[in-house]
Amino acid sequence: MDWQAIMDQWSLLINIGIILLVAIAVRLGLKLAAKRIVKSIVSGVKIPRRSQKIEKIVNDQRLTQRTKTIASVLDNVATWVIAITALVMILSEFGVNVGALIAVSTILGAAIGFGSQSLVKDILAGIFIVFEDQYGVGDWVDLDGASGEVERVGLRITELRDIHGALWFIRNGEILRVGNSSQEWAKALLDLPFAYDNDVDEVQSIIIQVAKELETSEKFGKDITEEVEIQGMMHFSGEQFVIRVALKTLPNRQWAVSRELRRRLKNAFDANGITLLQASKINLAK
Repeated sequence: MDWQAIMDQWSLLINIGIILLVAIAVRLGLKLAAKRIVKSIVSGVKIPRRSQKIEKIVNDQRLTQRTKTIASVLDNVATWVIAITALVMILSEFGVNVGALIAVSTILGAAIGFGSQSLVKDILAGIFIVFEDQYGVGDWVDLDGASGEVERVGLRITELRDIHGALWFIRNGEILRVGNSSQEWAKALLDLPFAYDNDVDEVQSIIIQVAKELETSEKFGKDITEEVEIQGMMHFSGEQFVIRVALKTLPNRQWAVSRELRRRLKNAFDANGITLLQASKINLAK
């Protein structure tokens, strides 16, 4: 049996088979490496900035979602690069002028890229949103005026559900500012306006007592991470004075804590004959 003749006869198929096997092996190897690298990167992001208590309670949903998204991006890039490289090598085995083909492909790619700049911009923005952990699924965010809970973060589109149930589709490339109310910690902040003739010390004493009862309650105690802070008198006039109260909470729990604190304060003020006034239109930003 003439092995040389057989090799000459089947050399084309053998070379193509070797190219395909190498491409598949490289593809699988990069896929496994990408998963390990992504898990290592994501697990280390921002952990030092979070308090130990919050870190123990934070759900793994964001971590899982980010890992899957980043891995998907790397996986798609690796697939296309390996597939194109293998295709070019196979075409060269058939005697195709690969140089001319690459030149034509470059021109077509440049034309397509020029016509789809907004698409590329959206995808690049989506990659940075995921890598930088600007927001994730379950976060309550404000994206240039559209506020709601993030339901999905894609490479091109972010899906946001507002308080009325409307689902907003926002292109990542159009997002210039992100206000995230769900990262690391939050704050329940109340500005309480009282009639001028009320005793300030009595009012503050009642507020502190009610807040401490809330901190030790079974339902809301776990949501409050620091003791109540009376930030003092924010404003006063001949008619009223305004006291600011702040409670540091877990992410996404500031609104529930605020509602419960208002309810308890209302009952306590009623019991002590203290009435609230309508807040004046003044700047209480700081």
